[in-house]
Amino acid sequence: MRSKILLLITILLSLPTLALVANASSPSLYVMYQQYSSTLQITPSHITYKYSSSAYNTTMSSTNNERTIMYNSYSFNVNEGPLTNYTGQVSVNVNPFGISVTSQIPQLARVLLVEPGLIDEVVWAGFTNSTTTVKGLAYFNNTATLVLQFLNGSSFANVTFAISHSQITYQKTLTLLLHKVNLTMTGELQLSVTVQGTYPQRYSKMEFNYEGISAEAPYNTSIAYYNGTYVPAMIWSSEAGGLLSTEVTNLQGNVDFTDIEFFGVNGTFVGSLDNTFSSIYFSHQGLIINLTYNSVDSRIRIVINPTAEYAKPSVSTTVSVNGSPAVVVITNQGVESTANVNLYHKVEVSGPATLVYVNTTTNGGYVTIFPNGSYEYVSQVEPSVTISNISMGGKTYTAQIVNVSSSSKYVIFNVSMAKNETFAVFKESSNGMVELNSNNYFIYNGKIVVFDDPSMTYYVVYGYQPSSQSSVCSNLLPIIIGIIVVAIIAVILALRRRR
Repeated sequence: MRSKILLLITILLSLPTLALVANASSPSLYVMYQQYSSTLQITPSHITYKYSSSAYNTTMSSTNNERTIMYNSYSFNVNEGPLTNYTGQVSVNVNPFGISVTSQIPQLARVLLVEPGLIDEVVWAGFTNSTTTVKGLAYFNNTATLVLQFLNGSSFANVTFAISHSQITYQKTLTLLLHKVNLTMTGELQLSVTVQGTYPQRYSKMEFNYEGISAEAPYNTSIAYYNGTYVPAMIWSSEAGGLLSTEVTNLQGNVDFTDIEFFGVNGTFVGSLDNTFSSIYFSHQGLIINLTYNSVDSRIRIVINPTAEYAKPSVSTTVSVNGSPAVVVITNQGVESTANVNLYHKVEVSGPATLVYVNTTTNGGYVTIFPNGSYEYVSQVEPSVTISNISMGGKTYTAQIVNVSSSSKYVIFNVSMAKNETFAVFKESSNGMVELNSNNYFIYNGKIVVFDDPSMTYYVVYGYQPSSQSSVCSNLLPIIIGIIVVAIIAVILALRRRR
C-alpha cells in the first residue's frame, strides 16, 4: 500500500502548473466621498467667513453609479479682536485614506494637503473654538505638505507639517500670535451636488468637468501608494486656470484634477481615487471697490474593492506591449500589472524568472522578468510538427518532432497533445538531445506550451518521466495539496475495504 501511495503522490506532483486569470463576478465596492469648501471675504466694512461640508460612505456594484447628495453651507460675520498669544500642541495622525488633526490652539479653519505635481486637497474646513480633533479623507503618494490654516482676522496663519507614509504621528508645540475672533452666524443654505459615477478607462485619455470647466489628460503608468503598500497604477492629472494682474487687481484661479486607478494581481481593479481641487484668490484695491476673496473647494471620492488581491512588491519593471507601457510587479501572491495578466509561470533561465503574458488593449505579448527587474521580450512562433517513434535509453517512445525558426533571444510555442500521458521535452543541440527544465513547459488550454532560448528542433516525448519536477505557483499550491490529501485518503479507504 505504501508504494501505491508514493506513486500517486509522484503522479500528482508531476502535473505541470501555471497561474491563470479566473472569471469573477462583479464585486461589491466600498465608496467614500467627501466635499469641503471654505471662503474668506474681506471688505472695508466687514469680514465674512463661509464653509460647507458633505460626506457619505456606501457600497455599490459598479463605479458608474451617480449620486445626488444634500449639504449645508454656513455664513458668519468675523468679529476681529485683539492680538493674543496662543500656546499649545498640534498633532497629526496619518492613515492610508485619511488624516486627523488635534489642535490645542483654537481658530483652526482649514486643513490642506499639497503633493506637488500630483494632488491638492481640502482635508477639512470649518472653525474651532477650543481643543478639537478634526479629520477627513486624504490621499498622497510619496511625501506631502499638510497646511493647517488658523483664522487670523482678515487672513490666515499657517502651520505646516512634512508628512510621509513612513511615519504615522507628528507633533509640534508652538505659540501663535492671532487676532482673537468671534463668529456670528448670518446665514445657512441647503445645497445639492451630483457626484458623477464616471471613472477612467484603462489606457485611454480622461475628460474632466467641474462647474463648467473642462480639461483633458492622457494616462501615465506608475507605481502608487495604496493601503500600506505600492501597486501598479494609472494616473490622469490636469490643470485649468488663469491669472490676471494689474496695479489694482490680482486674480488667480486654478482647478486641479487627479484620477488614479490601482491594480492588483492579474491586473484586477483594486481601487480608485477621483479628486478635484479649486482655488480662487481675488483682490481689488480701487477707489470705489476694495475687496479680497480667498476660496478653496475640494471633492474627493475613494473606491475600494475589498476582495482584490495585492501584496508587497518584490520585483517591478515597466515594459512596452504593442507600443503601450505596462507596469509589471512580481509579488508572493502573483503578478500585478496595469495591463491584464492572462497567465504567468515560473521558468528557469540561468536562474529563476517569471514568464508573463500581458495585454494592454486588444493584443498582448510575452515577457520574461528577472529578479533584478530586467526583462526580455519573448517571441511567439508557429512550429511545424510531425510525429514519429524515437529510441532513448534502449526504449522506444512516441514523439512529436517540432521545428521552429526564430532569431529572438527567447521564444514560446505550443503544440496540441498527441497522447494523454506523461511527457518530457528535449531539444537538439551540438551535444545531442538535451532535456529542458520541466519548469519551462506546461499545459495551457489543452496544449503543451514550451518556453526556451531557441533551438531549431524539439522533441515532445510521450511516456517519458521528466527528470525534474515543475514548480508549483503559490496561489495553486493549497488546491493541489488538498487534492493530494483527498486522493491519499481515498486510496487508504479503498485498500482497507479490500481487506
